[in-house]
Amino acid sequence: MYLIYGQSDKITKLKTLLAFPYSFACLLFYSFTFYAVAQQPYTFEEERAAEDYSFLKDSSKLTWNEALKYISLGASRNNYLSVGGSYRPRFEHFSNNNWVADNNENYYSQRLSLHTDWHIGERLRFFGELYHGYKTEGETIVQTDNLDWHQGFVEINLPINNNQLLFSFGRQEMKLGAGRLVDLRIGPNIRRSFDMGKVSLQANKLILDAFYGKEVQIGFEAFDNAFTLFEEEATNPRLWGLIAQFPLATDVKSTHKGELYYLGFQSDFSGFNDIGGEEKRHSIGARSFGTINRKFQFNSELIYQFGDIAGNSIHAFNFETDWKYTLSPTKWRPTLGLKFDWSSGDKEAGDGRLNSFNPMFVNPSIYSLAAVNTPVNLLSIHPSFIFFPHKKILVNIEFATFFRSSRNDGLYAPSRFQIRVADGLSERHIGNVIGLFFKYTHNRYVNFDIRSSYFIAGNFVEASGSSSAIFQFAPTLNLQF
Repeated sequence: MYLIYGQSDKITKLKTLLAFPYSFACLLFYSFTFYAVAQQPYTFEEERAAEDYSFLKDSSKLTWNEALKYISLGASRNNYLSVGGSYRPRFEHFSNNNWVADNNENYYSQRLSLHTDWHIGERLRFFGELYHGYKTEGETIVQTDNLDWHQGFVEINLPINNNQLLFSFGRQEMKLGAGRLVDLRIGPNIRRSFDMGKVSLQANKLILDAFYGKEVQIGFEAFDNAFTLFEEEATNPRLWGLIAQFPLATDVKSTHKGELYYLGFQSDFSGFNDIGGEEKRHSIGARSFGTINRKFQFNSELIYQFGDIAGNSIHAFNFETDWKYTLSPTKWRPTLGLKFDWSSGDKEAGDGRLNSFNPMFVNPSIYSLAAVNTPVNLLSIHPSFIFFPHKKILVNIEFATFFRSSRNDGLYAPSRFQIRVADGLSERHIGNVIGLFFKYTHNRYVNFDIRSSYFIAGNFVEASGSSSAIFQFAPTLNLQF
């Protein structure tokens, strides 16, 4: 916020920047630490717009924190306002970034958010959310934004018999399925949002969504993230689609659901292997996921892509399966995980066909905590071990090994940028990653985590350039209300 106050001295800037967040953090920490929260039934969602506090309208007496979630607007108990927000300070260290020796980074970053959720009766809703992102060591895309609307949409709820039809329009977040093509971008300061229109039909156990939108382009200054949904000349990537989710089998201890979807994607410029230019790509996917006997979790997904880029036809695919098995229902809940991913790469340069898979708006951290590479021309095997040494502590130890799926395509980094070219090299192994994730949850308002990873270069990285091992360390405090 030093841009608002106009301080010139760097130390003064930093003090001014941190004054409000620090006070805000202390207030939340001490309030939430000494307040008994066990009896409150609600939890905060990853997508804050998905939270529903309508159940509080029947409460005769609200605690102070419940009063923030249900502020009555007039005589009708169905008219109410909810207020919430978060503050996330983080320190990050990178050694040998991009495998370049002594390319080290140390910086502080922070995310501030504040949202309001207005309910006018049972049919109309307005949701708005402000975001502020800051990073020392210069302004960076998706890390830095002085202040802007991250979300702002209207939602209309129309009941049809026992079914529900929802219309939403405006700026909003979106995560589809397991997040393999569209995710929230949790890691950086500024999460992803779209200027979008969306229709959702919830009929019995079937959920059917249709939407069209454009990704919001992040600017550094205050309120400069333009709404471009109706601007034909805007260069924002476009996304549209149709998604159906339905149950396949359900009993007391197990669930099994399925998804079928079509997604369309258009970008004024994309670059893969030896091809660059305007891209229009279509994705058809099927997903199967659920639990068996409350111990085994599974998620499998198959995606086929086709379309056109700069006059070249697109034919690409992705297959992923992710399994988790809880060994014992004891307090430690030891859980083994295994994930396999196969993302196609270009088979041959200059043949008029592109086979590189486009992960579009994926969250790269689902492939490893390092978030160094992204699923284009990628083959990976990813075992993990999760346990809870204390009811408030989660530990995840993971290992991942990565290979190029095609020798004639290179290595890509988030989001979809080629950082190492094939250059006739036959080596496939990209490298191995050892990761550690530690999380302490004090209560629903306060948690602290540490992400750390060590990425050892494989023979392809060694043959194609610098290959020093990458080390990443990021302690993070999360405060929300």
